[in-house]
Amino acid sequence: MLKKIAKVIATATLVLPVVAQSQELTMETLLDRIQVEDFLTRYYYDLSNGKAHELAEYFTTDAVLDVDSMVAKGHVEIGKLYERPEGANPPSEPEAQRRRGHMLLTNPVITINGNEAEAHVIWTGVMNEGVGKAPSLYEQGREDTKLVKQNGKWLISYRCISSDSGLPDKFDATYTPRGVCWEK
Repeated sequence: MLKKIAKVIATATLVLPVVAQSQELTMETLLDRIQVEDFLTRYYYDLSNGKAHELAEYFTTDAVLDVDSMVAKGHVEIGKLYERPEGANPPSEPEAQRRRGHMLLTNPVITINGNEAEAHVIWTGVMNEGVGKAPSLYEQGREDTKLVKQNGKWLISYRCISSDSGLPDKFDATYTPRGVCWEK
């Protein structure tokens, strides 16, 4: 197992020179980086599979979620932000089987500092209307996330989502273009 990890580290230093230059690369930071990337990917996987009601569990109890300047603090408010709008019905079973959305995460920049991490990714929403139709892009933006490791588990402490296209109407009133949220 240690030989495999050593090979991964050796490959990473060749393939990811920017990461190697920006932070010390050790087996521990590499493992944490993999865990953070998997954690973020799992979050979007759950979102794509209709588990939005469970997403607050990815956050610390006092976390902040900022979606295009609509801010939620703590599990209760974060959970409400992910609720289906009142009066909106879930798609019918036949429609749900044909239509499927996915979120692609690209260009991850993840920095580990002990039990804290920062992750910056680009996200792109892809909608599949049916197996015989070409997929279409419906939104894209950036995510800047601060994470903390609690009891061996990574959790989101601060998350800022910034849309670059496909902004849902409910965010029209709060949207302002921005860079990395905590670098204002």
